[in-house]
Amino acid sequence: MHQPDYVRWLRSRVGHAKVILVYASAIIPDEQGRILLQRRSDFSWWGLPGGALERGEMLGQCVVREVAEETGLEVSPERVVGVYSSPDFDVSYPNGDQVHQLTVCFSCRVIGGVPQPDGGEVLELASFQPRELPDVPSWYRAMIEDYDAGGQEASFRCGSPGAPTSSAHTLWLRQFVGTEPLILPGGAACVRDEAGRVLLVRRADDGSWGLPAGCMELGERVDRTVTRETEEETGLQVEPERLVGVYSGPQFFHTYPNGDQVCLATTCFDCKVVGGKLRADGVENVEARFFSLSELPSLRTRHQIYIADTLRGLPAALWR
Repeated sequence: MHQPDYVRWLRSRVGHAKVILVYASAIIPDEQGRILLQRRSDFSWWGLPGGALERGEMLGQCVVREVAEETGLEVSPERVVGVYSSPDFDVSYPNGDQVHQLTVCFSCRVIGGVPQPDGGEVLELASFQPRELPDVPSWYRAMIEDYDAGGQEASFRCGSPGAPTSSAHTLWLRQFVGTEPLILPGGAACVRDEAGRVLLVRRADDGSWGLPAGCMELGERVDRTVTRETEEETGLQVEPERLVGVYSGPQFFHTYPNGDQVCLATTCFDCKVVGGKLRADGVENVEARFFSLSELPSLRTRHQIYIADTLRGLPAALWR
């Protein structure tokens, strides 16, 4: 069961300061191929239906809930169009709230309901041809253009890659929330060598093995999170080639040995090695090795899922 009002709770602790929030947006086409847009009451501009992820909620559940609340429609997610996390898409709300967003965009099919704006957040609903849009923010335009391009693979390189403006966003947040559950977006890298072996690291805090992974920092796109974390943890330089999937919900809740609780919202990438030399960082991780699939050590469930999904080799991104 998800816990509502995460954004309100977080804002009560950190005020208007810039934070990273996870969103889900919906592209809902009609029979003529037009895309449903909504005019917001806070900004007065047009955009896609969607909203912020709640603690304990899966991204697919989030987009279904938000669409129902804002438009009255019942939808079924059919495809991940892409993940949009560039600092080019940072948002300043009229009330002063600052956000670096990571938004997962889904193509959705209507399965019920009658379109009706909620009259609060949403003032008006209308459908537009993808190439005849009104004035919409850059991130929504990028999502619609990627959808209109019609490819199966999920987009993740829209906008500039950026660079971290801080290396301790999560530590900063912990000053205000203690060990309470935070929704933390990040990335995981599934890296294989020429023999098909999988790169794993062993954590220093609890001794567990897993894929190179870490939290997104302010100012960086999430695929750059993956390259940065992998190089820091293993010494290898990698390049993401495919977005394997997006993951959130109860299976991706974790409590660290120090008591910190996290609701992970992870993007997993299939990556190739492009440079560097294998070594553990000796701080967060005490070992980095390639393992054959028949000799994998014991792994947490989420890392088993990331690896299994990568090995399926599907062009379309999965969501769980």
